Amino acid sequence: MANNKAKIPTFLCSTFLFITFFENSLAQETSPYSYNSYGIVGLIETPTARTAADGQLAFGISTEAPYNRLYGRVQFFPWLEGVIRYTEGKYKAYNPGSPQTWKDKGIDLKVRLFQEGDIMPAVAIGLSDFGGTGAYASEYIVANKRLSNFDFTLGMGFGSLGERAHIKNPFGSLDDRFKTRGGYNTYGGKLGFNRLFTGENAAFFGGVEYFTPIPNLSLKLEYDSSLYSDAVGYNFHYNKPSKNIEIESPINFALNYGYNTSKRDQVLFTLGFVRGNTIMAQVGVHSNLNDLGLIRRVMGAEELKEPTLEPFLSLNEEWQKYLVDTTIWQMGNAGYVVHSLTFNDNEIQAEISQSAYRDPLFSLDLASRIIANNAPVNIDTITIVNLDMGIESIRSSISREALTESVRRGPLDEKLLEFNKVTPLSLNAITKKNEYMYPHFGWSINPHMTGTLQHQVQFYFWQLEALISTNIAIKPGLYINTVYGLNIDNNYENYSWHIPDGSLHHVRQDRRLYLTEGESGLRKMSMEYLVNINSNLKAMFEIGYLEWMYGGVGGEILYTPDNKHWALGIDAYWVKQRDFDQKFGFQDYETITGFLSFYYDLPFYDLRFKTSVGRFLGQDKGMDVDVSRRFQTGARVGARVALTDCDASCVGEGSFNKWIYFQLPMDLFYQKAGTRGRAGYSWAPLTKDAGQKVAAGGLYYLVTNTHEEFDSLRKEQWDIGSEKQSESKTWTLKKIMSGFSMTPKD
Repeated sequence: MANNKAKIPTFLCSTFLFITFFENSLAQETSPYSYNSYGIVGLIETPTARTAADGQLAFGISTEAPYNRLYGRVQFFPWLEGVIRYTEGKYKAYNPGSPQTWKDKGIDLKVRLFQEGDIMPAVAIGLSDFGGTGAYASEYIVANKRLSNFDFTLGMGFGSLGERAHIKNPFGSLDDRFKTRGGYNTYGGKLGFNRLFTGENAAFFGGVEYFTPIPNLSLKLEYDSSLYSDAVGYNFHYNKPSKNIEIESPINFALNYGYNTSKRDQVLFTLGFVRGNTIMAQVGVHSNLNDLGLIRRVMGAEELKEPTLEPFLSLNEEWQKYLVDTTIWQMGNAGYVVHSLTFNDNEIQAEISQSAYRDPLFSLDLASRIIANNAPVNIDTITIVNLDMGIESIRSSISREALTESVRRGPLDEKLLEFNKVTPLSLNAITKKNEYMYPHFGWSINPHMTGTLQHQVQFYFWQLEALISTNIAIKPGLYINTVYGLNIDNNYENYSWHIPDGSLHHVRQDRRLYLTEGESGLRKMSMEYLVNINSNLKAMFEIGYLEWMYGGVGGEILYTPDNKHWALGIDAYWVKQRDFDQKFGFQDYETITGFLSFYYDLPFYDLRFKTSVGRFLGQDKGMDVDVSRRFQTGARVGARVALTDCDASCVGEGSFNKWIYFQLPMDLFYQKAGTRGRAGYSWAPLTKDAGQKVAAGGLYYLVTNTHEEFDSLRKEQWDIGSEKQSESKTWTLKKIMSGFSMTPKD
């Protein structure tokens, strides 16, 4: 195949060089750069140096015989793009004897090294399928230059992108180790550092995307440097060795169109022709986690009532009861639950809970207005204390005069609020509790979908169930919670094949048995007690059926210093494994698990770092590392890895446990109403027994979830003396270490 070693067509090189060295007046404009068939921002089969807008989240599917791909991607940083992908290869079986086709998991990363300038092109470096078996692994360096409506790409690929072998691997001259392509890991799951930018040869790829005058419509043309050598092998459908791909041309072309469903959301359609003989189709949806979309709720200007009621201590018992009941009733109509009202000399404190407003400033604004309109004449300070599950999550105070002046012009100015200042109660303070509050019973029925990806028998197993939840609030902080799952439908009829591996007790790999034998069952039934020990120390204790696989007893304690960016927690649980049918019985396995956890909010990109050290469910010991980023909508995307004394042979397939997860505020999907609820999803390549924790606790999120919705509290400028943080110095060690001081900031 002499053509495979031919130089890349000269028009790509000459055009790219012309633009790079002679075009110096082009202003960079925002364009809807789309994805290639692998889910990474690119052309058709090849990547580009372009990145999407910061915070963009996308899901899509693509097909081109013999491949089908399912992917999710996120622009985690402005310069870092990540993709999770499943690839189906129809040319061979999943494994010998398996009734389904080959499936492969892959993770791609692309790092933008340089942004495009007047002369300098955009430059990026990327790793495709760099973990696990590396069946489709490749690495590349790529550059892009924009000229009017044309965006040109030129790159050098290694691995699968280097199969056309235009040149010898240039890194081979630096070290002979680069001349040999690194091998594959027996157990998969590990990062393939030994094969990065290795191989005897490299190849060039490139192309151009033309953005037409029709909005959101572009044309793509590329030179593909891959020979798809993985598709030479056993033919799954015809049971004989064959070559499953014929390449008649390295030139691919496609049409791409984006349909805007809203200002924030878009559906992308791609239709192309690849390898000279194959139709390629792709559809994807994307949104942006930094785009708040339409602002549905804004507090309007209001002239608050002039106070006329005498001081609370001067009122008779009937008037006191009328004032308290009226305030509680009005707050209830606005979506608040009032736990108590405290009249503390010239201050009124209202302890409330609410689930209707994700924006805490809106909530505090509305609650403060209602309290002010009912407060006696002597009240000059209004304090709202927000409680979540009996735990104080935020406290705000404002003078009545400042509130009146601010809301007369519109929404409350956040700068007027004083946060988390505790005023001692005077000897004359009177607290009136909501006599209708406890005990309280609540219930709900919600649909719930669960699923398992990449089983040996079938790629996707699913179940639709109804979750019947009940809650009995006995007093503030003391609750009995029950969740029962009622099966509606599932496709578990072929789910009997269960092959766990590894050396540990199967603390999680028996998940499939819980799903099939407990189609309907008791998912949770426990008693929880949460308590504020003091303003910096919170505790939670729990006993019962803690989750669908384990019951037991335990708790956690969390320390959060004033005005700092870190917290320290400790938790411990004795648990026993439940029967697979999820009724009331237990199996023999029991263990003690516990962790010392450290939380730290980093001073850039709203990053959060968490690490836990201790003993896991499978009795393996080690640490869990979790890094996540909060976006402007309140969504959070992160990744976790568990590194324990259970090595790769002990873990089995996958080598170690890792997860990628995201949490989306459900308020983003509401048109008129609102909610503080969140939807979360966690993805792991495989369910393994190492590095597993009991699904209980979560005190840190409970304490911080309201606090972090305030920009002024979350981004505390990270002052170093009188010098404020500047974007050009966000990575200094001094600023990072400043958060570890034991002395509170002013």
